[in-house]
Amino acid sequence: MRKYIILDMPINDIKKVMIVDIKDEVNMFLYNTSDDVPSIGDYSFETLQEAEDFFSKEFSKEKDSIASWIYVPNPTKDCQEDIIKPVRIKAINTCNPQWGTYEELVNGKWIDIKF
Repeated sequence: MRKYIILDMPINDIKKVMIVDIKDEVNMFLYNTSDDVPSIGDYSFETLQEAEDFFSKEFSKEKDSIASWIYVPNPTKDCQEDIIKPVRIKAINTCNPQWGTYEELVNGKWIDIKF
């Protein structure tokens, strides 16, 4: 399960939060933009409830917020958990991944991209 929320008002420069509950772990990714880009920080939790409680305490400051969670599909195999589009580290499926470079699956082909 992956879901994200765009905050009504940024909190400490955080504009978007994503919670990911797959592979027997729960991660919360933080973004300084609402765009679909790599996160700038993250937290790990043992349970989804812990992540949601942390979100409520740290980021749910506005009582009249109209923001709501948006659910998105789990990532494609080998793709980044914190990016919605199918994006992976270039050559992640080889013995020589190219850390810091990315490629996106477009029409069945991997193409180089930059953020």
